Amino acid sequence: MVDLEWKSNMARTQISNMHHPKSPKLTVSDKPLLQPTLPALQLPLTPNDIKTASFFLCEAYDNYLHLPQLRKLWASNNFPNWAHEPIIKPALHGLEITFRFISTVLSDPRPYANKREWARRLESLAKAQVQLIATLCKDQEESPDTCGEVPVSDVSSSVYRSYSEASLLPRLATWHRSKDVAKRILATVEAEMTRCSYTLGLGEPNLIGKPILRYDAVCMPNELHSLEATPFDHIENFENLNLHATHQIVECWSRVACMLLESVAESVEGRRFEKAARKCYAVERIWKLLTETEDLHLLMDPNDFMKLKKQIAIQCFGDTMAFCFRSKELVEVAKTCREMKRMVPGILEVEVDPKGGPGMVEAAMRIYVEKKEEGVVEVLQAMQGIEAAMKRFFYGYKQVVAAVMGSAEAGGNRVDSGDSLSQIFLEPMYFPSLDAAKAFLGYYWYNHENTLA
Repeated sequence: MVDLEWKSNMARTQISNMHHPKSPKLTVSDKPLLQPTLPALQLPLTPNDIKTASFFLCEAYDNYLHLPQLRKLWASNNFPNWAHEPIIKPALHGLEITFRFISTVLSDPRPYANKREWARRLESLAKAQVQLIATLCKDQEESPDTCGEVPVSDVSSSVYRSYSEASLLPRLATWHRSKDVAKRILATVEAEMTRCSYTLGLGEPNLIGKPILRYDAVCMPNELHSLEATPFDHIENFENLNLHATHQIVECWSRVACMLLESVAESVEGRRFEKAARKCYAVERIWKLLTETEDLHLLMDPNDFMKLKKQIAIQCFGDTMAFCFRSKELVEVAKTCREMKRMVPGILEVEVDPKGGPGMVEAAMRIYVEKKEEGVVEVLQAMQGIEAAMKRFFYGYKQVVAAVMGSAEAGGNRVDSGDSLSQIFLEPMYFPSLDAAKAFLGYYWYNHENTLA
């Protein structure tokens, strides 16, 4: 934490800044000025460690979603010379499950199901995933020293087919109910993969004849779709399929985020800040993608969902933890994102003052103004972007729970030790030194402009 006494010390601190002759030095005037209104530096309401639900509930959640089998697929190293396989494979799994999800909702026999809105939301979700996958593929190409050999085949090759045989998207493009949605997704694949040297091979036109990713060998759609069945298929509640697919998508992208965060730590340690910033921005987009995925609960029929809640025991007696905390992968990602604050002293190359002195803040202000080392500002901004996206996710999740199951289920307006969701998005900023540095920069420029006037 930052010592509150450093506000008076900062008024006497001078920091060299831009070298342009017309640019003023970043120094506070000797004239009496109003003190800046700093963000409140207060402790959390209670010590809040993000943790999973009970072991029994987490195991039941894992078995419901076939996570042990999914993790085996993610861990399979079919291409040892391709370093990004652990990142791209679960991303493709999330996309492929979305294709299956589209087929499921358009096959829904219930006359009251809102198929039009379901199709629109899932199309948007699929396009967002394609955009993110294209970004990840492009990022790996910009790191040729670490990405390895991407498993692609030439369009003229007779060894591999030029498009996927096992993916559901080419089949959706031939079904009268889904062909319009599928064609728009294929157009997105074609457009987004133009930034890469290869394409995904899902049936997109590939007009310029680029090499094609061996999608079936990487994604293994047949093995993935064998995990579609749930332990509760016998209950004949269609929302069971929707809930199952929604959370499998969440788990796939949580895995991607977890792998990216490992890469961020390695890049920061090696002071490769541009690479670290790209990975951080990808993690931020994953949090937004997870928010969009969880919003799908709002389309589930209230009566069928509440019946399903009883049938599969979503809420157990005495359990107060939100359902999302049964995901060990999601909780691990949230913990890692919050602990990124420990990387800041190393990035700024300054030691933490145990007494809360202004050294960190001064170093951050120099970084923001001088920009001497390339990529440092970008990675700091990206880290704060992750914090904002993560807190929005948990805030939005609380609202979704209230809308789907009632405010009593979401804890109403309660904010206490039993309301972990509120604790996450109400706790103080993860990067107080960066926050204070920006506050003082704003204070300086505001008073400098007033002086010139």
